[in-house]
Amino acid sequence: MAKEAGEAKTGERLVFGGMARWDGLDLFGPNYMSIAYRRDGEIHVKVEPTSVRKPKNPAVLRFSRLPVIRSFFFWGRLLLQVVGSVWTLLFFAVTMGILWLFVRLMEFGSGEGLLGGVFGFFAAVPILPILLLFFAGMKLTPVGRYHGAEHKAVAAYERYGEVTLQNAKTSSRLHPRCGTNILGYIVLAALLDPLIGWWGYAVLQFILISEAWFVFGKTRPSIAVGNLLQKYLTTTEPRRAQLEVAVESLNQLLKAEQGKSSGELRVQTPARY
Repeated sequence: MAKEAGEAKTGERLVFGGMARWDGLDLFGPNYMSIAYRRDGEIHVKVEPTSVRKPKNPAVLRFSRLPVIRSFFFWGRLLLQVVGSVWTLLFFAVTMGILWLFVRLMEFGSGEGLLGGVFGFFAAVPILPILLLFFAGMKLTPVGRYHGAEHKAVAAYERYGEVTLQNAKTSSRLHPRCGTNILGYIVLAALLDPLIGWWGYAVLQFILISEAWFVFGKTRPSIAVGNLLQKYLTTTEPRRAQLEVAVESLNQLLKAEQGKSSGELRVQTPARY
């Protein structure tokens, strides 16, 4: 049987991930990454070598899969992806700034009475109101639509071996590898924070989150909860405008991964929307 379009040289399908932004999305492949957005009726795609690559040495690869060690590799790759994208880094910095300011305000307002008690609770567990703001931002802004478009384009490749607008339209906007699926573990770890009076837990909880994700992340209950969060809170059915960007971005990324283009590539395509 002939190799399907989009397959790696070894015959295996490539694994892609991504992050949505206000005006576009970033996609990550094994060797390259793409940054795509819409502007003035055109789709702009930039493809460049990724700064995050999996170890190729067999010994290092086995070492990176050991419990606890794999968590350091997991968070390290995530940090490199955030640093590699200016917009994602800015979003991360702003989010951390808002979180710090929110906690300070809640601590200032905490005290006696019902309102003071509410402020004190939010100061102890700031993840809850932050998540509400995060979910609202995802559902009420284009970020949620680009998030859904990212999932649909990747799902089209995984299902059909090629990415077309029609294939992406009929694909699901829910994906089992979505970062949303780890939110449940983050919330559980954050809820334990005020009950554990140990400063080291601030670091340890990240290990607990990722290890729980590695152990339970592929189980049906975990995926079911993640799909529920994606469907109602972190993704929105994309319009053609967002879907075109995701399809063009992934196709250009596939060309680079297949060796049909090399080095840094910039593409400017008229949008048909």
